[in-house]
Amino acid sequence: MKFLNFNKALCLSPHPDDVEYSMSGTISKYYSTQFDILTMSGGGDFDGSKTNIRHNEVKEAWDIPQVNNVSLLLNSNLKPKHVTQDELIYNIESTYLDNHDVIFVPTYNDSHFEHQLTNNLAAALSRCKDLSIIEYKTPSTLNEWTPNIFVDITAFLDIKYKMLEKFGSQQHHWYFNKEVIQHFHSDFQSYKKGYKFVEQFKLKQLYKL
Repeated sequence: MKFLNFNKALCLSPHPDDVEYSMSGTISKYYSTQFDILTMSGGGDFDGSKTNIRHNEVKEAWDIPQVNNVSLLLNSNLKPKHVTQDELIYNIESTYLDNHDVIFVPTYNDSHFEHQLTNNLAAALSRCKDLSIIEYKTPSTLNEWTPNIFVDITAFLDIKYKMLEKFGSQQHHWYFNKEVIQHFHSDFQSYKKGYKFVEQFKLKQLYKL
């Protein structure tokens, strides 16, 4: 199956675990779409973790679902806080953006400023390309953000639990608690329609239908 008929997606992950926490169920489900995950940093500046540890956690997490539609692009030098927007755009365009149909970014309505900075890259990266833009919900997404795509990942949630357990450096955070992860994937309107657990997205612009 393809996600919205896309062949190839570039997923911008400001930190290790952003994409994995937010949309790994969708990636596993839509195995006919190629997802290139660009991890842009080695993590937060003040959480005490090291780049090699965080990047290895990403690799170990993706060993769990044993999917063939994921490429990991691990970089520690594209941290939005430390790199100017024009340099980020140049580096992503020249090194990573290649025949992609869609780009996934965190939401702008987010309490994490580096998620906001990453969101700002999408419009510039698609300025001369027929590139669709989709926002993905993160644990720090604010309530004023409104999704319009709901992907049923009920069958993939147990695998996702196991993936997130691989982020050992982050297990002390409250949002890695299994009950919190379950609540993150719960949506009342979706539940009424028979979808117990979902990942949530917002379509910003759509091309190549």
